[in-house]
Amino acid sequence: MIVNESVFSLGISLIALFFAGLLATKINQSLTAVFIIVGMILQNFFPVTIITEFIATLGIIFMLFMFGLEFSVGSLLNNQRKIFYSGSYDLIFNFPIGIFFGWLLGYNLIQSLLLGGIVYVTSSVIVAKSIIDLKRSANPETEYLLNTLIFEDMFIASFLACLVGIINYGHIDVKGIFFVLLKTSAFFAFFIVLSKTSKKFIDKIIDIEHTELFVILILSLIVLSAGAASRIGLSEAIGAFLAGLVLSETKQRHRISEAIKPFQQFSTAIFFVAFGMSIEYKHIGSLIPIGIFIFIVTSFSKVIGGYFIGKKYALSKKSSLRLGFSLIPRGEFSIILAGIVTMNHDLPYPLKSLTGVYVLLSAILGSIIMKESDWITRWFIEKRDKTDKKW
Repeated sequence: MIVNESVFSLGISLIALFFAGLLATKINQSLTAVFIIVGMILQNFFPVTIITEFIATLGIIFMLFMFGLEFSVGSLLNNQRKIFYSGSYDLIFNFPIGIFFGWLLGYNLIQSLLLGGIVYVTSSVIVAKSIIDLKRSANPETEYLLNTLIFEDMFIASFLACLVGIINYGHIDVKGIFFVLLKTSAFFAFFIVLSKTSKKFIDKIIDIEHTELFVILILSLIVLSAGAASRIGLSEAIGAFLAGLVLSETKQRHRISEAIKPFQQFSTAIFFVAFGMSIEYKHIGSLIPIGIFIFIVTSFSKVIGGYFIGKKYALSKKSSLRLGFSLIPRGEFSIILAGIVTMNHDLPYPLKSLTGVYVLLSAILGSIIMKESDWITRWFIEKRDKTDKKW
C-alpha cells in the first residue's frame, strides 16, 4: 500500500515537472529554480516518500558522475596554470563572504563553511546553457569563465568530500581533520592514478556492443564507486564524480554520456523536487530579506572577482565585466551541499530554507543578468567614462 502511494505521488510529481518545465522553457527560465518551486507546492499535498528519497539520492550520484565525465585529467594538467589563477581570484573574493554571513547568523564552524560553499559555487549547468543560448562560445571571456567553473567544481568536490568526512568523524580537531584530509587525498589519488595507468585496460572492459549490458556495466561502476566512498566515510557523490573522471579518459566517453544522461536528467529533476519539498514555509518570510541581501553582496563580489580575472589576462573592460556577471547564477552544487550535509535542524535560521531562497533568486535573476550583461556593461562603462571626464 505504501509503495503504491509512493508510485502515485511520483507520477503526480513527474507530470507537474513536465508542465512546469514546459512553461520554464517558454519564458527562458532555469529549470532548477522551477523544479524547486514545484517541490515547494507539492509538499502541501503529500510528503517526501521513500521512492522519492531514493531517486533523489541517485540524482546526486548521477549529477556528480556527469560532472566528472566532462573533465579530463590530461586537459586539467595541461591547462592547470590558467585554471588555478582564474579560480583562485574567484575563491578569494567569494568563499570568505559566505563564512562571514554564517558567523553573523550564529552558525557553527561547519555550517558557516557550508554556507561559504553554497554562496561561492556558480551553476555550471545554467552558465553552460546560457553560453550556448546567447551564442557566446567565441567571446574572449568564455575561456576564462570555463576555467573558473572547472576550478569551482573541483574545489567544491574536494570540499564536499572533506566536509562530509569531518561530519562522519564526529568532531573537529587537528587529528580528525588530518585523518579526513589523508583519507580524501588517498581516495582521489587512487582514482587519478587509475585513470592515467589503466586507460587501455578500462577501455577493453567497457567495450561492449550490447547496449543493455553496456548500460548495466556503467551503472554498476558508478554505484560501486559511490558505495566505496560511502564505506570510508566520504560522500557517495564524490565516488561517482571520480568514476566519471576515470571514464572520461576512455574512448567510450560520449557513448557513456548518452547512455547515462536520461537517468541523470530524470533523477536530478526528482532531487530538486525533493529539495523543494524539504523547504519549510514558516521560515520563508523571515529568510527572504536575508536571502536578498546575501544575493546582492555575493553578486557584487562575483562581478568584482570576474573583473580582476579579466584584467589579469588583459581582457577589455566590457569582457571582464561580462565575465563577472556570468558567474552570478547559483544552482545545482549549492543545493547538493545543503541537501547532503545539512543534518542539524537546530539552526538559528534553517540552512536548507535559506539555500532555497538564495538559489531561487540567483538562478532566476542571475540568468536574466547574464542575458542582459551586454547592456549592463555598456551602461556602466559609459557612466564611468562620463564621470572620469567631469574630473
